[in-house]
Amino acid sequence: MDGQLWIWIVVAIVIIAVIVAVVVFGRRAKNAANRKRAADLREKARADALGAHERSAEAARAAADAARAESEAERLHKEATEKQRAAERANEVSQDRLRRAEELDPDAGNRSDPTGAESRRDRDDDETRRERDDDQGDQEGRRSPRS
Repeated sequence: MDGQLWIWIVVAIVIIAVIVAVVVFGRRAKNAANRKRAADLREKARADALGAHERSAEAARAAADAARAESEAERLHKEATEKQRAAERANEVSQDRLRRAEELDPDAGNRSDPTGAESRRDRDDDETRRERDDDQGDQEGRRSPRS
């Protein structure tokens, strides 16, 4: 073998070694870059998971607030219904008393005012006059024997 062949063999081996070294170092650099990207993605995933957890907790709080609001609305609706029923019962009692008063009142048929306010005033005036007349009669009766 001559010397030139040995030179070409050495040059080929060096070239192959350089190529292998470039490939190996390239892969290491690529792997390091991939590890860095993976670490960044994991950190972002943790941050996203934390944000998702916080949003989930906010959603749960909002749902609880909505449930409380619905419960309060139901309670207020029931309270309003009870008050309406109480008002209706009070109105019925009032109307029933007015009907009974009309049944008892001997002047009920002579009334033009459906509430009976005018007739009551007239009756009160009549009653006041009668009492005044009775008082005057009593006073005159007391005076008569003395005279």
